[in-house]
Amino acid sequence: MEFVKPSTPEVFDMIDAALKFDPDATKGKEGIYQFELTGDDGGTYQMIINEEGAQAVEGTKETAQVTLTVDEEDFKEMVEGSLNPTAAFMSGKLKIKGNMGLALKLQTVLNSFSF
Repeated sequence: MEFVKPSTPEVFDMIDAALKFDPDATKGKEGIYQFELTGDDGGTYQMIINEEGAQAVEGTKETAQVTLTVDEEDFKEMVEGSLNPTAAFMSGKLKIKGNMGLALKLQTVLNSFSF
């Protein structure tokens, strides 16, 4: 049986569920993270972490504080833990605009719910 990777919307649904399941994982990491995913299954998504909690949404709901541009395949590898975000950035696979401090906090958020 061949393993089928989830679609980008499914990945963000899983991220949304994980954010809501473990609110402690996002404490101290408040911000608006925007993902500009390129590729066949790309799109714009946001991870919003604020005093009301955390959520992942499709589209642009808030003004982004940090924008990460990456191919959707590389993004899925970062979420599953097989691609280190720092290595992706250093190799040019991941481009970051905006608040670098928030971008650095994102790695610990992703690590808390690797699938």
